[in-house]
Amino acid sequence: MTPAHRIVPYNDIWLDCVNNNLMAILISHHSSFEKLPLTFKTQYWKKLINQTFPEDNFESLLQQGLMLPKVQYDTEQLYHYLRFEDQLIEQSDLPFLDEMIQGALDKQKYVFLDVDRFFYSSGRESGKIHFIHPTFIHGKCAGGAAYTVIEDCLSPGRMHDYQTPLEVIMESTQYLIASGRKVRFIMVSVHEGSIRNFNHEFSIQDSFISELRSNLLEDKVVLLEQYGLHYQLGLQALTDYVEEFEELVGHLNDTSIFALRSSSFAQNHKKNNRLFKLLEDQSSHTNLYKKLAEQSMELSRLWEIYRTTVIKMIASNNRDHDQAIVKLEEIVKKEYNMVQTMKMANEVSKSCAGSRNK
Repeated sequence: MTPAHRIVPYNDIWLDCVNNNLMAILISHHSSFEKLPLTFKTQYWKKLINQTFPEDNFESLLQQGLMLPKVQYDTEQLYHYLRFEDQLIEQSDLPFLDEMIQGALDKQKYVFLDVDRFFYSSGRESGKIHFIHPTFIHGKCAGGAAYTVIEDCLSPGRMHDYQTPLEVIMESTQYLIASGRKVRFIMVSVHEGSIRNFNHEFSIQDSFISELRSNLLEDKVVLLEQYGLHYQLGLQALTDYVEEFEELVGHLNDTSIFALRSSSFAQNHKKNNRLFKLLEDQSSHTNLYKKLAEQSMELSRLWEIYRTTVIKMIASNNRDHDQAIVKLEEIVKKEYNMVQTMKMANEVSKSCAGSRNK
């Protein structure tokens, strides 16, 4: 038996390999959860170039595209609607691992299990790179020899249906335990009471725009201790991106992460477009929200154009970066313009609220 709700890969926006699957779980229980990410707090993050990098891996990060700015979402809301049971797999658990997974599914629970994608039969890491990853298991194939999972192993930032044979799971788990690695087995279930209490009609307060704007303007540097690295936050991260373009983009030897991170900005603006349209529908000052909706769609389009321009530039080994830099400069200018419109919308909202309270 597997959980009764059909799980469909969630690809509206890229959160990360775990949270996209948690979104898929919630949406399978009620379609209104599709709107939940509209209210996720959003920030722009970029690693500082001028800092000491652990293990001297600066060049590797540059070449992979991991120095490029990214959209960071606060997904804490997701965890309000789910329950988690976490344990480590020991050597003595190996003979019973299949039973453990099946037992969780029989109880209408989902499983995240650490699997090394080196042992997969297909995908980017298959037979090439040891990459330990929380594989999302939501069912078992009809024949019983493989589990149905949702993976991003074929294309970065894109979830798809996948089948992982039991023998792959066993081989990976044996390898990880023998290597002294921890193997996490996490069962996930929905919290029915919280789901019933979710605002399925989904209304958004005007004040959310103020918070969104503040996050984008938050010009500060933070240290993530787990990585030992400093990050620039806010729109300043994009301003720095323009200045550091030659170094950040000129050293790329693979465009997959670049494509993913550029697309995440486009996805974020499509998300914001939906948010602004909802506010337009429920607000008395619709013109400003209509303008914000238009600005967000234009920015989404510009990020996609920029992504395509750079990928073509790299593919053709073109060292003339001027066209791409001009497009990035246009994007940053319009990002700041949209923040200015947010300020106007917030001021009008406060003025209307003050009038109603008199």
